[in-house]
Amino acid sequence: MSLSLLNRLFGGREPRPEPHAPAYPLDLHAFTERYAQALRAAWPQAQLRVGFGAQLADTRIDWSLPDGFADTRFVGHSYRRYLDAPAALEQVLAEQVAAARESQRRFGRGVDAGLDEAILPVLKTRGWHELAQQQARSIGGGARLSFVIEPLAGDLVLTYAEDRPDSMDYLSPAEAERRGLDRDSLRACALRNLQKFLPELDVQGDGGLYAVRLDRNYDASMALLFEHWRARVPVRGEAVFAIAARDELIVCDSLDRHGLRALRSIAEEISRGSAYGLSARLFVHRAGALCAFDG
Repeated sequence: MSLSLLNRLFGGREPRPEPHAPAYPLDLHAFTERYAQALRAAWPQAQLRVGFGAQLADTRIDWSLPDGFADTRFVGHSYRRYLDAPAALEQVLAEQVAAARESQRRFGRGVDAGLDEAILPVLKTRGWHELAQQQARSIGGGARLSFVIEPLAGDLVLTYAEDRPDSMDYLSPAEAERRGLDRDSLRACALRNLQKFLPELDVQGDGGLYAVRLDRNYDASMALLFEHWRARVPVRGEAVFAIAARDELIVCDSLDRHGLRALRSIAEEISRGSAYGLSARLFVHRAGALCAFDG
């Protein structure tokens, strides 16, 4: 089973726009160094460390100030914006410095409950978490990771992002504590915010396989809200999920043996080949929680 079947069943994603770039745009490493230079220019006293992961989305700049402020800038989103319009490099960098400055202001202000409306749940993998820990330890920051991590199911973990119009940042444990958000209240807040996207959720397919699509950013996260849209997936047994990538969530019936084989194959291929790959495993909702499916 290959992605060609997935495309035939669900019509495939609309292709991403081709970047309108000149012949020689900056590569990721050069762009990231320019990004780091912009941060150094704004905060000469800052300590910075650049980390390149296995995927574009993992490239990051960790930086901190003598007053205890620490932040992580994930470079992937701004680099894609730059590739779409290379002539706007300085504007892209200025916007990212402004977003970093806002993070610093929030640190100085303390609690700002109004910002809680921007918190959303993000699914990642244990491998991503381990890499992040290694990078944090390499700069002496192992005790103050810049994002909240919770075990979820199988090889998946849960973290949280603040998704605002001008930037997206992971919520740090220190920031969650300043806002009075413990683990339960943080998850409840993020799921409540995610529910606002339910009217935009699109469930496609028939014959036992269903693609659940949203916005390419929180498609996988919608597995956490299955109880709110389960009526749209006509299964006789349990709903089994492939959470193969950030932007790919596929469901089939646990009683459909042929569908399960196809789902496993699709999950393995997508998780290997996607720039936002997650898990090759299958999952199921039981007692209101996401669990690994071994059937």
